[in-house]
Amino acid sequence: MKKTRFISCLLLLCLLLPVAVSAVGNISVHSVPTAATIMLDGVNTGLTTNAMVENVPSGSHTILLQMSGYQDYSQLVTVINNQTSTVSFTLVTSTPAPTITSISPYSGYNTSVVSITYLAGSGFATSGTPGIVLMKSGLPNITATSVSVVSASQITCSFDITGKQAGLWSLVVTNPDGQSATLTNGFEIKNPGTAVTLSSLTPNSGVVNTTVTITDLSGSGFLNTATILLRKNYENDLPGTAVNVVSGSKITGSFNLNGRKPGSYDVCVLNDGTTPTCGLAFTIQSAASTANGIINIKSTPTPSKVFVNTVYQGYTPMILENITPGTYAIVLRLAGYNDYSENVKVTAGNTAYVTASLVLSPDATTATTTAPITTVATVKTTAKSTVKVPTPWPTATPAPASPVSPFVILGAAGIGLIGLRKW
Repeated sequence: MKKTRFISCLLLLCLLLPVAVSAVGNISVHSVPTAATIMLDGVNTGLTTNAMVENVPSGSHTILLQMSGYQDYSQLVTVINNQTSTVSFTLVTSTPAPTITSISPYSGYNTSVVSITYLAGSGFATSGTPGIVLMKSGLPNITATSVSVVSASQITCSFDITGKQAGLWSLVVTNPDGQSATLTNGFEIKNPGTAVTLSSLTPNSGVVNTTVTITDLSGSGFLNTATILLRKNYENDLPGTAVNVVSGSKITGSFNLNGRKPGSYDVCVLNDGTTPTCGLAFTIQSAASTANGIINIKSTPTPSKVFVNTVYQGYTPMILENITPGTYAIVLRLAGYNDYSENVKVTAGNTAYVTASLVLSPDATTATTTAPITTVATVKTTAKSTVKVPTPWPTATPAPASPVSPFVILGAAGIGLIGLRKW
């Protein structure tokens, strides 16, 4: 009897053990929006939200929701035997990988902090702060400070480039989710000694009390922070407005000529905001001169006399205003140099330029070279003629002071007296 009971208990225990080992439960998974793929412990269940994941072994499990255009969502779930656990989540739209299209300014001197006013692109994370660095092979990164995400397409920040190596650096923006974008060689660090040159200006004149638009100031070495101005002795500088550094060799902008004195002004570019490089001329014309023209005359060497249609005008350099349109003969004259002549055409409202390089006269060069020789030869010739050449005899007698000598006169007087006595 006891043996039978023992066997029965043993059989019952065997039946109960498998049930305890295979305890399972369910997980109800919901999301907004729906149709997200449900992953259980890294394995695709083949289900999408909203759905029930059944017969999940009791214990801890990881549910991962994935959906295109949304950030992944992961949650740890504890499954209890014969119970249903619930996972419910509103998916967050994912941020696409960022892109960089441009940076302004795109260069700066390695003597200060440069402020980036417009880092343009797309996909910049608006929640959290992107990491922004300048990178150059073999050198430590330069990390941006004061980063501000204005929008998904604009960021402002600053870089302390003091003492950093001059050259091209790549710009890298990394979103908090790890996605990044690179603008290769997008920023240039320059030394203050970088030379600026000016080559041409279009237009090169404007009428007083108007605003003139500079469409092309050409040169080299322009930084994106460059400014422009007009400068004239005894006049206040005239800063340019709406200045746009198109590239390292081209600047555009405007000058407001309201109340400015007519005349010739120097055009200057300031890369660092303080040190100007000047080298081109801009002419502010009076209102009356718009129907006439201007002749701007310069010479090397200077000053040289200026003649216009044979009429003396003064000395170079000079600007002749209110010139009636037409063609004029310009002659420049300087002692010791050949005359310089040129015909210029003057048109209404424009400036005609005469830039002359006078050539040293060959006659002046010869006279300077042979003068000492001529003087020595003259002295030698004179000495030779005085000493060695005797005066020939007879020679032409110089005109006498009296036609009869004193002795002849006395003799004649004596003969006359003797004759009178006899007579």
